[in-house]
Amino acid sequence: MGSVSRTDSVEGTVEPGFEGVREVFARQFESGQHIGAAVAVYHRGRPVVDLWGGVADEASGAPWKRETMCVGYSTTKGLTATCLHVLADRGLVAYDDLVSKHWPEFAQHGKEHVTVRHVLTHQSGIPQQPDGYLNADLLDWERMVQAMEQLEPLWEPGTANGYHAYNFGWLVGELVRRVSGRSVGAFLRDEVARPLGIDGLYIGAPADAEPRIAKVTSRIVLTPEMEAARAKISSGSLLSRAMPAWMGESVTFVNSAAAHRAEIPAVTGTMTARDLARMYACIAQRGALDGTRIMSAQRVQAMVEPQPKRVDRVISLEIPWGLGYMLGGGVITTEGPRPTALGHPGFGGSIGFADPQIEMAFGFVPNALTMDLLGGSRSTELADAARAAIASAG
Repeated sequence: MGSVSRTDSVEGTVEPGFEGVREVFARQFESGQHIGAAVAVYHRGRPVVDLWGGVADEASGAPWKRETMCVGYSTTKGLTATCLHVLADRGLVAYDDLVSKHWPEFAQHGKEHVTVRHVLTHQSGIPQQPDGYLNADLLDWERMVQAMEQLEPLWEPGTANGYHAYNFGWLVGELVRRVSGRSVGAFLRDEVARPLGIDGLYIGAPADAEPRIAKVTSRIVLTPEMEAARAKISSGSLLSRAMPAWMGESVTFVNSAAAHRAEIPAVTGTMTARDLARMYACIAQRGALDGTRIMSAQRVQAMVEPQPKRVDRVISLEIPWGLGYMLGGGVITTEGPRPTALGHPGFGGSIGFADPQIEMAFGFVPNALTMDLLGGSRSTELADAARAAIASAG
């Protein structure tokens, strides 16, 4: 890559033409928007931005290093979806299969006609957390899978969208396990990460990776609108059922070694920005990177095809869905203004996405959690700078 940079707390490299990303990142640090963070960009299959800075643990002052990982919250969903698409590309599962074809026990309590497509696009009707469960229950895979089997749809599957904030992970992850015979974390490691030369992208991090994982800290300041939303969460709304009040302890939970090692494939993936961007670079290059193909170009095209677009019943926003990924161009603008972009953001600000049309991939992971989901965010500024560089390069 290009010249080495160290601007105050920012380290790393950028290719000529992409200095604007470094300038934005440094300015964000200077204005106090970060504790620690990393950003990476690929263009045409090459790494063009790889920057990091700040501290990985605000309490200890431990520096953010090149290999520091961070919990990505719902950015993890993009990793999980990618695993299922690899299996679909191998002809082992189809999007319009009934879930029960691969997971017979799922066909209970009105879920007999739920398809794989419904699960990938938050249409299966079961966003709600099981009654009486707590964060500790999320660590037990079999317990959560059995809970998914027992849930009853809150609407007729396929007729509405409702963000499955946590349940997406067990639904898609159990499909990966049933079809491949391996857990979603093992499949990600063996069939995506290792072939692409990635060693900083996990669903279920090994014990020896624990020292690499940054501690997240909430810097969320509640506005009056957010206070109203919080009141709604505690009022028995659908949002409160999908994300119960006990999940408010999630910062403590996701900082625990137990959560890092567990496979909670909608929430607790750990990742470097570099390796997150590298996975999406393979998608941006239509399924192949550096001579390694993990899926066909036709599969990538299917992944980005727009799915039914409705106001989401859980979070009350219209989300443009591909198959398991949010698309660009919607109200939630973290993937940017271009509808050819696909990826997934996470609570607090992390995101990974690809835009195959301009051959761009982007990864961003911060440990200062802020409300970065509606645009005008840290990641939006960085991605805009990257897109501007690409447009200038022609």
